[in-house]
Amino acid sequence: MRAIKSKNTKMEVKLAKELWRRGYRYRKNNKDVFGKPDLTFKKLKIAIFVDGEFFHGKDWSTQKYRIKSNREFWWKKIEGNIARDKKVNAQLRNNGWKVLRFWSKEIHKEFEICLKKIEEEIKKSKMLKYSEVKELLNINVTKPEQTELAYLTHYLQSQGNASANHFKEPATEYIKDSDFDLQVNEKDPNQITIPIKWDVPYPPPKKPKFKFIDLFAGIGGFRLAFQKLGGKCVFTSEWNHFAQKTYEANFGEVPFGDITKIDEENVPDHDILIAGFPCQPFSIAGVSKKNALGRQHGFKDETQGTLFFDIVRILEKKKPKTFLLENVKNLVSHDKGKTFIVIREALKELGYNIHYKVLDGKYYVPQHRERILIVGFREDLFKGKEEFEFPEKEEVPYVLEDILKKEVEDKYTLSDKLWKYLQDYAAKHKAKGNGFGFGLANMDGVTRTLSARYYKDGSEILIPQEGKNPRRLTPRECARLQGYPDNFLIPVSDNQAYKQFGNSVVSPLMEAVGENIVIEIEKLNGRNSSESDPVRSGVTDGLL
Repeated sequence: MRAIKSKNTKMEVKLAKELWRRGYRYRKNNKDVFGKPDLTFKKLKIAIFVDGEFFHGKDWSTQKYRIKSNREFWWKKIEGNIARDKKVNAQLRNNGWKVLRFWSKEIHKEFEICLKKIEEEIKKSKMLKYSEVKELLNINVTKPEQTELAYLTHYLQSQGNASANHFKEPATEYIKDSDFDLQVNEKDPNQITIPIKWDVPYPPPKKPKFKFIDLFAGIGGFRLAFQKLGGKCVFTSEWNHFAQKTYEANFGEVPFGDITKIDEENVPDHDILIAGFPCQPFSIAGVSKKNALGRQHGFKDETQGTLFFDIVRILEKKKPKTFLLENVKNLVSHDKGKTFIVIREALKELGYNIHYKVLDGKYYVPQHRERILIVGFREDLFKGKEEFEFPEKEEVPYVLEDILKKEVEDKYTLSDKLWKYLQDYAAKHKAKGNGFGFGLANMDGVTRTLSARYYKDGSEILIPQEGKNPRRLTPRECARLQGYPDNFLIPVSDNQAYKQFGNSVVSPLMEAVGENIVIEIEKLNGRNSSESDPVRSGVTDGLL
């Protein structure tokens, strides 16, 4: 049997010459890299091997039996090579290398495909991390209404797809005004592309199943839930810049601000509209407070009461397949039920079949938190035949102790002065027959509802401590109480964090409801695979 070349084989030379001709510079058989790859891009940490089929055991489980002479010798030798190749692959990958192996016949028969794979890996390796782009482009939420950052980050998340056109012009102007090193799209010189590795806790999905928008987004409890279900968020709005800061840290996107200033024409097409519209105008506490101050409430409130109609105008213009709205339980009974009637009828007039129910978060986290959820399906698409149901659970899976930290800083323990004040306050109201007062939590049960006022004194959920005053929950414990994983970043002060988690949704509950919505969309897409949406086609085609 003739000798087998270990390097500079015909196919290896062919590949190397073409890569060099295309402007790629590499080293051949670099002894400083484990396994001495045939071609090495050391800075990019890409190692390329061109393997002969016989010597490296292609289809070895069947091909081994075709060896007729010196079988014992060749089996031992080739199986040793296979084991060595696996060891080289593992060690290089453990050291952060990308390993590409090609069979000689692949290079011979599918040369362009092999080159494309290499060029794609080179492109990926040259991508900047989002954290680097963030620093270079000064993406830093420091004040309200930084609309330029919203356009920029929405563009970065949607570049390469139709949604990007809604953000392209302001974003590209921002980028051009910076000192950023740009890559120009060959097909469209006006299209700026910045290949990004998303080093944020919750990056956009690579192959999304559907599109959604996130209105009154808070810190992203809805987005967290719907991204887990395979959705791609194409538009976000949240007016509070501290919440925007938390949102950006976790998702790599700055929400747009005041929704009343957003033109519905600028909202990309989507399958699901999601909105937890402001609670205060419809909450018992908010109504009582505003009544006491002689102010109007509900839809008569000039600042927040009409924000529901911003949802209506976006629904009317974009006509998503479905929507999910969330609000406080009291919405149903507010103003003797008139408020909810207005909301329900407005949604029906837009052509949606409505489902609603009050659900309790305690079946997903150890917190009693009742909220009304309203789900709508377009009647012209679903024909009123959707089989959607709200999730139902009977058992409470967690208790408070499950989410508490083992060690907590002393700063969360109530001072003697504050503890005495809370005790005296509770005693005074108890004497008057009122139920106001602090709440010492039961470690084996669920807590009261976490509110945005928790930062003031923590009185609604206090953790008893042996031998000392009770303590507040930490911000991380509040995050857990709303179902946020521990890798969710909290880049703001404790006071802001308490407000943010107090205003949040129970994310796992929203995921459970969302799962049933997505099932109906998938059924619809299956039924209409050969038909088009009367308003637009291809919204959920995966080609974002």
